[in-house]
Amino acid sequence: MIDNLLLLLSQNFDKSIISITVYLSCLIFIVFERIDKTIIAIGGALILILLGVFDVKEAINYIDFETILLLMGMMMIMHICHKSEIFSWLSTKIAALTKGNPFLIFLVFLFVTAVFSAFFDNVTTILIIVPITLAITKGMGINPKLFIVSEIIFSNIGGALTLIGDPPNIIIGSKVGLSFNTFIYNMGLPVILSIITIYLVLVLFNWKEIKPIKTNLSKLFLSYLLIKKIQLQFSKKVLKKRFIYITLLILILSILGFVYAHSLNISVGVLSMLAATVLLIFTTKEVDLNETLNKVEWPTLFFFAGLFIITGSLEKTGVLAYFSHGIISITDNFTYLLILVLWVSGIVSMLVDNIPFVTIMIPIIYDIQEVFSGNPHVSLLWWALALGACLGGNGTLIGASANVVGVSLASKEGVNITFLDYMKMAFPLTFITLVISSIYLLIRLTY
Repeated sequence: MIDNLLLLLSQNFDKSIISITVYLSCLIFIVFERIDKTIIAIGGALILILLGVFDVKEAINYIDFETILLLMGMMMIMHICHKSEIFSWLSTKIAALTKGNPFLIFLVFLFVTAVFSAFFDNVTTILIIVPITLAITKGMGINPKLFIVSEIIFSNIGGALTLIGDPPNIIIGSKVGLSFNTFIYNMGLPVILSIITIYLVLVLFNWKEIKPIKTNLSKLFLSYLLIKKIQLQFSKKVLKKRFIYITLLILILSILGFVYAHSLNISVGVLSMLAATVLLIFTTKEVDLNETLNKVEWPTLFFFAGLFIITGSLEKTGVLAYFSHGIISITDNFTYLLILVLWVSGIVSMLVDNIPFVTIMIPIIYDIQEVFSGNPHVSLLWWALALGACLGGNGTLIGASANVVGVSLASKEGVNITFLDYMKMAFPLTFITLVISSIYLLIRLTY
């Protein structure tokens, strides 16, 4: 296979150089944010087409339309949920439950985000949680950045738990034949330990921002006023029960659909759009189609489309596969190799979309399994790949879909989280989760 990769690289040497150059250039521009990231991604994709790395049809084939459809459908559903006042009701309940206490808000929101991400998917969870968080934190005068970035991180960690929580898990599960319960059994301990550890680290280093406000009379009064304001605003709303019941019913059915999509062999992207379409049909009196389409984050979708094409060029020219094989072939010691798979997956997933990377890594893992077929722990390679791809995606803003969506939602509400803002907070925490996963895999090797 290495010979085939070398042949592929030699045949596409010029295109490989172009792909690497365009990718690195786009990454630099995204980091420094002198130009909007959507323009950078679309521009990079167009340059690759114009320079002949691939034609238009090939470029389109590299766009993951399942992710695009999933995002588009959920954005439409979330707008309709907002119109039905479900989120206003939820905000009221959370505000009353936490009594405006920043510490309790932080605890409740992160816990809900992690749990929802495991049984929805992490992008859907971010679309639900972030708008509510922004409404409460901005109303209380709390810095929303800490809450938003923390929720993104927890969405990726929670999503790593199950087969349907994160796209890399869906790919690994379908290609390898791993069940929903198998994922929970093998991913449960490192995910739970990561959640507990990261939460404690966040509380320790951000205590001043989230500490209880029992002794601060001005903040207590402000929180009291905010809760009363939220409750008063909600009490004045004219709720349409039929609208709410239909929205809740279709939302619940779509969640169940996501849970059983793999066993039913239904695309989650198609399922998302189907739920949005059905919801629009049954709420035509309450919801305007044009308004709903205007609420779709089109720049975010175009950014993903461009990013898929750019990372696809690295896949087509053999750069990604050659890099993966080169790293994996460093050692023939299974223990080192297992940890190497984890960290390579984690680091690469910070820099490129983890969907094409996982797709490339699956046949490589199969090759390694053949070499170490007599090792009883050879199946741990799949969990190293899943942990690395899912948790590594937290490292940078472009590492996972949930990151981009969460920051875009915050930006729309005037909360600007830059690439470096995100990375300063997320990168050290990602390192911690990869260390926890390494210890977990090493312990698994002993029994």
